[in-house]
Amino acid sequence: HGPYMPIYFITSAMMSGCALVIFFHWVAYRINGWKMSEKLEESLRAVAKLGALLYLIIMFFTTWKMISGFAGHPPGKYEAIMSLLNGPFSRNFWYGEVALGIVIPFLIILAVRARNLTAMAFGSMLSIIGIFVMRYDLVIVGQSIPGFNELGLVDLPHILPYAPTLHEWMVTLSGFTFCGVLFMMGERMFRGHLSEDH
Repeated sequence: HGPYMPIYFITSAMMSGCALVIFFHWVAYRINGWKMSEKLEESLRAVAKLGALLYLIIMFFTTWKMISGFAGHPPGKYEAIMSLLNGPFSRNFWYGEVALGIVIPFLIILAVRARNLTAMAFGSMLSIIGIFVMRYDLVIVGQSIPGFNELGLVDLPHILPYAPTLHEWMVTLSGFTFCGVLFMMGERMFRGHLSEDH
């Protein structure tokens, strides 16, 4: 919760878009064995630079979310933030959201100065995984705090335990695999990225 959430969602959607554009262009050209034109490479470099700016903005919003969550101990939100910082969801937050989703892709773009498309595609893949973890944490952590937590009811846990079941993992991985296979089939059959005259 918070007044920053609408801007956070728009910015993270743009960040996701940058990562997906770079990654899927790279994959499509690898699948088909094509060489990218100089104009397309320049466009993807511009997308990477925009992505770097958006990573910085998301870093700011993530910091804001954390500070506003534990300053003043807002009921419910404080427990959720602490479960992200050093509780049961801390690995998701530090390794998934922060490292994979923001910091490593940002550092890769800086290290290669947005010139090495293979490195940027790898960073984009990490970013896509990190963005999935961000959304997972946004939903699960919010639901893991009981509604009457601030009342201090006896025998009510402060954080409800949750772990995805095997079936949930299978459905999620099947969905990603299905979309990936359809994308690769479409690239091979329809040669979708062949025309660059947009």
